[in-house]
Parts: sequence; C-alpha cells; structure tokens
Amino acid sequence: MRGVLALALCLLAGSPRAEPRLERLKVPGFRDAALGAPRLPGRRPIVVGLHGNFDRPEWFCGEGLARLVDGRAWLLCPRGVPRADAPREWDRWTFTARARVQAEIDAALAALRRAHPDRIADGKPILAGFSLGAIIAARLAVERPASAPLLYLVEGSLEVWDAKAIARYARGGGRAVLFGCGGKGCGAVSRRICAAMARAKLRCASATAPGLGHGYGGPLHAEVRPAFQELLGPALAP
Repeated sequence: MRGVLALALCLLAGSPRAEPRLERLKVPGFRDAALGAPRLPGRRPIVVGLHGNFDRPEWFCGEGLARLVDGRAWLLCPRGVPRADAPREWDRWTFTARARVQAEIDAALAALRRAHPDRIADGKPILAGFSLGAIIAARLAVERPASAPLLYLVEGSLEVWDAKAIARYARGGGRAVLFGCGGKGCGAVSRRICAAMARAKLRCASATAPGLGHGYGGPLHAEVRPAFQELLGPALAP
C-alpha cells in the first residue's frame, strides 16, 4: 500500500500545471494566500477559492478559476496547512478543521481589504472549492448561508446536500449553486441535487466534462462557462 501511495504521489508531483502570475498576500496568523488582481478598474468583487487535498492555491486560483472569472474579480485562495507526508519541495497543501478554514478565510479577506481599500466592492464573495475544498466550502455555506450566497463546487460536496442542508441554505440567504463535474456519476447526482434545490427556490446548475476525472481545468471550463455566466456572472459584472 505504501508503495502504491508513493508512486501516486510521485506522479502527482510531476504533473504539469498551468500557473499564471499570482501574488502572495500576507495573512496574519496564517500562511500566505494566493492572490490574483482584477483586470477591470474600480471596485471589484472577490472570489474565494479553496483548493483540494494535496493541491496548491496557485493551481486552483489559476487553472481552476482564472479563466472563468476572466479578470472581473479578485481571486483569493487561502493556502491552508502543508501536507505532512509530502516533501517540502513538492509544495503540497491541505485544510483541516472547518473553524480554522473559516478563520483563515476571514483573515485573508481582512488582509485584502487593508491592502486595497479602494478596490474592493461591497457584497459577499463568491465561494468556490474543489474536492476537499468543495466539501468544506459547502459545509461553511450551510453553517453561514448569508456569508456565501453564491457557490461554485467542483468534484466535491455532493454528500453535504441533504434535504436539511438545502432547506437551511435556502432559508439563510443562499441564492445559487453551480456544480462542476469530471465524470457522469457526479453529474447525475448533482443534477438530482439541483432539482431539490429548485424546489427550495435556489438557483442551481450542473456542468459535466465526461472523462475529465477528478480535476478542475481543461475541458471543464467550456462545459461550465455558460452556467457560470448565468448564475454567478452577474455578481462579477462591471
């Protein structure tokens, strides 16, 4: 088992990734967040992205979100904590307890607003997540719906959305959820969740890139873009 895990980690370590130019934002009490500045002038909204396990914030902010956001918002991706089982040079990260993740998000948002006080729009951020990040994002949104009324969840969180969670999110101020999937199974389940969300007066859509697998880039962008523009795009409008 250890040999299989080591091989998998080596393959992941050598996987090519697109890493656009992103800054590092100092976050008091936590490690630096990845930050992408908006291309449009004036006060712009924020998209907060939570990466997956054994991932990097630069990857999800860049490969997972940048092409969809298209310079219309700040991209803010907290770093989390280092994976204890990966060599430091691999630069791999994860998240732990939800309360700690929420505290890191709050601290990162405060640091961004201090750094760019005249460039941050009013309103709540869009909250996005991949895999473990999607699970945590969904649970945080159910706990505090008004703080995360718009969600983009990729390859994760399906187990979160039972009838009770959907009702709580809808009652508490949730507005729209977009699911991104890399396989047909995820797509089928997320569509059933969307039907339940629609009955609760939530806007919901699901987009699938069959054959992508457990990922957030490549062909998923083309599949998810129309729904992203419809559900989340208005919050990014100039």
